[in-house]
Amino acid sequence: MMRSPQDLPMLGPPNGTRNKVVSGKTIQIRHYGSDGRATKNIDYGHDHTGAGDPHAHDWDWSKKPARQGARRLEPGE
Repeated sequence: MMRSPQDLPMLGPPNGTRNKVVSGKTIQIRHYGSDGRATKNIDYGHDHTGAGDPHAHDWDWSKKPARQGARRLEPGE
């Protein structure tokens, strides 16, 4: 999959987050683990086959692609 220049980086601040904002609205929050690798996206403004809005994508670096499919948010996420 080709990455867009607007995509959030896969590496970021250890134990931190980055926000993707379009037209003043947050459309994605990316969480990073202690090694700076992406661990989870929270996406807003669209639904993936019933996962809801917002929804999450977990990252599993042992798989290709590392970004996993959409899932519903868990309570407190």
